Order: sequence, then structure tokens, then C-alpha cells
Amino acid sequence: MAYGKKDMHVETALITSFVFLIMLFFIFYNDLLRDVPALDSVVSSNYLSDELLALFRTLCAILSLVTLAWVALDPKGAPDYPLYFEERINRKRHSSGITRLAAFTMWHFGLFGLSFAISAAASWIHISGNEVPNWILISSPALFATTYSCAILVTCVVSFHIIDNEISKGNNIDHLFYWYEIVMHNLNVIILGAALIINNIEVDWRYFSLPIIFGIIYVFWARIYANLADVYIYNFLDPRLKGAPLIHFLLLSFLMFSFFIVILFERLVNWNLFIGSLLIILFTGAIVRIKQPEYND
Repeated sequence: MAYGKKDMHVETALITSFVFLIMLFFIFYNDLLRDVPALDSVVSSNYLSDELLALFRTLCAILSLVTLAWVALDPKGAPDYPLYFEERINRKRHSSGITRLAAFTMWHFGLFGLSFAISAAASWIHISGNEVPNWILISSPALFATTYSCAILVTCVVSFHIIDNEISKGNNIDHLFYWYEIVMHNLNVIILGAALIINNIEVDWRYFSLPIIFGIIYVFWARIYANLADVYIYNFLDPRLKGAPLIHFLLLSFLMFSFFIVILFERLVNWNLFIGSLLIILFTGAIVRIKQPEYND
């Protein structure tokens, strides 16, 4: 997290680009996005009627839309402490408007909404008696697995790094506990865990490549945003840091690890509902951080 005598942006770019190309090759070589899942695994539930499942998915998609719209349109905005690109220091700014959607938290919650919107579309099309298009059947479980993996990363980074890091610097963290931040940092994994339990979704092991690709796309975007706004929202994404190549590799590895947590949950739920659900509940309870810690402002 420090700068060395030499900026590491070239090495960081080479590593992330190499991993990105490997993942793309893996996807196309395995025809991952051509294998059509069984209809029942996308549109049905063993515990809810088709109508209730469709309603649940629709409400989740609406929650994402309302939350992100609130973040972008709330005139009061919120403070944050980004890394200023030219100065190479973190300092406070007041962020408001559509630029607030540049953070990975908002990106993943937009993906959350897209995932549930497509799943809801599959449910409503099936209920209407029409044939669900193959592209929906393919994208629904793929987006769900990607969203859940990214959500675990977001919640863990916020709960175990960002909150304590801001407190250690003496920064005010009230904004991290606004209602919409709690929704995006905590309710995200709660809802996705519940969705995994009630859905009949099948998580293909090959989906592990998708959250990695999503993460790398955001890394590329973070660099573009730094040029546009002169800030890195997350200081650990600055590719110039001495440890940037390792940091980026570890973050991508954590995304893959998060995916395998998701696939473990899916296998356990299908094997034994009680054990699988209990593990999801315990894990989710261990990573969420809803109560604001006491600190000296």
C-alpha cells in the first residue's frame, strides 16, 4: 500500500490483461455461454409457487433500481475519502450525482438488479405459458453466480477493511451506514443467500471465470475514472503502488474463492437443505456489519 521508487502500473496492467485474456479463452473454449440449463433450474422453486418466486425476483430487481437511483439523485450526496491521482494522498471530498455510481459497490448492485430482472423475466414468461428464450436460461444462473461472488467480496472488503481503515485514520464513517449503504453492503448477501436456498438454480463450476472478468473490467474502468475525476475511489486499486500487482492478483483470487463459496453453498443446499441453509446463515452473519461501531469522531 506504499509507493516505491518505480511505479508498477505497467506490471499491474500486464497481469490483469493476461488473466482477462485467459478467462476469455476459457469461456469460449468451453462453450460456457452456449450450454442451455434445464428450464426447471431457472424458473421453479421447491418451496415457493412460480408466482411467488417471480414476485420475489421482481421486488429484488426493483430494490436495486430504487437504491441506485437514490444514490445518484440524492441531492445531499455523501462524503468519501478517495485517493487523489496526482497528489497520491487520500483526502475528503463530497460526492453527489451520477458520479457516485462509479464505485464497485454500485456496479455490483447494478449487476444484482440485472440478475434478478432477467430471472424475473424468465419466471413471468414461463407463467404466461410462453417459451423462455435460451439467452435468458443461459444468462440467469451465470449472472446470479457472478453477482453472489462479487457481493461476498464487497461485503468482506467493507466489513473487514474499509470500515476499520477509515476509523484508524480518524475519518467519519457515518456515510457507510446510510440505509442504502447497508442495503448494498449487507442486505445484498442476505438476499442472495435466501435466493440460493429457495431457487433450484444450478451453479456450473465454469462460471468461476465470470466474476473475475467482471472484476477486471472494473479495474480497467477505475483507471479511466481516475483520468476523468482525478481520484481512485479505492486507494488499493492504484496500479502504481509498490504492491499493486500482488494486490490485484489477490483481489481476483478472492473473487474466485468467493465463487467457490457460492458453489459450495449450492451443492450443500441440494444435498441437505438444513445443513446448507445453516451454513449460509452462519457465513452471512459472520461477514455482515450492520451496526455502526463506536469511534472518536
